[in-house]
Amino acid sequence: MEQPSNSSRWKLRLGAFGLGAISFGFVLGFAFSVSNDLRLVYAVEAILLFCGAVWLGRKTRDWFAVILLCLPPVAGFSYFVSVPALWLNNVLWIAVIASGFVIVDLARKRRAFAVLSVLALLIGSGWYCFSYAPNQLAHAFSKVKNNSAPVFNLQAVSRDFDRSSSGKILVLDFFSTTCVPCIGELPHLAAAREDLSDRRDVQFVLVASDRGDDTPEKFRAFAERRHVTMPLAFDPEGKAHANFGLRGVPALVVLDRAGRVRFTHEGFNPAEANFRRDLVQFIKSLE
Repeated sequence: MEQPSNSSRWKLRLGAFGLGAISFGFVLGFAFSVSNDLRLVYAVEAILLFCGAVWLGRKTRDWFAVILLCLPPVAGFSYFVSVPALWLNNVLWIAVIASGFVIVDLARKRRAFAVLSVLALLIGSGWYCFSYAPNQLAHAFSKVKNNSAPVFNLQAVSRDFDRSSSGKILVLDFFSTTCVPCIGELPHLAAAREDLSDRRDVQFVLVASDRGDDTPEKFRAFAERRHVTMPLAFDPEGKAHANFGLRGVPALVVLDRAGRVRFTHEGFNPAEANFRRDLVQFIKSLE
């Protein structure tokens, strides 16, 4: 391979950095507009980075350019994902880029090693997407507790909201009609409620707030459009949300029959594949 001039080398380096930035920007847009499923985010970016690295590897042997290709997605993911255990994602992306960068030469000289490298990446990616990431999300989002519940007051939005939940297990899901993860969580929450439909002692309530720019009327209209059948309530000024010590939405709280907080789950990602199963099992354990 002919060595490029210094000027050409820096053009390739800037091109590599731009390619990394564009690929991560695309994936970020995908996460906010289509799906924030961590598995899809990882897979789509991995494919884009691998293709970019193959292109770069055909142009130069400059490993500094590889570092610049890695920088935007690694920095961006670390900024947007606040769970350090999930930063293993970055290690895998770096491995994908390194493999793509050398894959053409490996395929020419050591084809068996090239095949094994790709196979190892696929196995590692599958383990991350279907085992490691779901478990880490569950661990980060879910907290088992046994605390006294704060005083809270919710306003009825739907007629089936029962203010008197004494003697019942109460599942409150703090929600916003403009929150993509909240909307993504809804089918899983509805399915969990259906799993417990024979339990008259369990009440699910969807709770919106004006802190999320919602109003009772807007919330009711949203529920009608989405065919939401859960009882609806409103949390004026987000006081109940704040009293429970919650930080954002969606945020789920389970209170036992004695009114004690037994479980919280803050955030939602479709990659947490066992969300519904774990929630149902935990509620059933509250005898």
